[in-house]
Amino acid sequence: MSEPHGDLRETYGCIAELWCSPRDVDLDEVKERARRLLGAVAERDSEAAASLARFLQSAIDEEQYVDLFELNPRCPLYLGSHVFDEPKTCAQAGLSDRNGYMIELRGIYGHLGFSPNGKELPDYLPLMVEFLSLSAGSGDPVRGKLAREYVLPYLPPIRAKLKALDSPYAGLLDALERLLKTEFAQEVNHV
Repeated sequence: MSEPHGDLRETYGCIAELWCSPRDVDLDEVKERARRLLGAVAERDSEAAASLARFLQSAIDEEQYVDLFELNPRCPLYLGSHVFDEPKTCAQAGLSDRNGYMIELRGIYGHLGFSPNGKELPDYLPLMVEFLSLSAGSGDPVRGKLAREYVLPYLPPIRAKLKALDSPYAGLLDALERLLKTEFAQEVNHV
């Protein structure tokens, strides 16, 4: 018998890896794992499965990824960077709203026993999705708080940017958002 949240954990894990650079993961292997999960995703939300399937059909190479998300990114994967103004001085950095957002994220991660490795900022989307994968099935309401207050409200600006750039990653973002909304709507209904 499979673990009740096993498919959800694995789905979020695949989505987290799909957000990573093709040089950091075996993209073909991750895509194949994600394809095997499409049935389980469709059971939760058929539109999420369709969005994920469309993304899996797209060809992504490292050069496109770097141009889109790294160095001088056209669409940074740091959720806070799409919402909060960048501080102009070091003194402003300590008082910025994004800084407060990231401090709160670190607190949430720590509450649920997750310690980021320090290579990425706490608002890095693949890290956030990895955390959702690792904490799936925990039953802790702080996980829902993370999704509802720190992830979902920050997705529209990145979606708008990805759609304006006609990026296939818009489909991956749509799949993630629908899964989060479906998962946390179910949790609310069971309380």
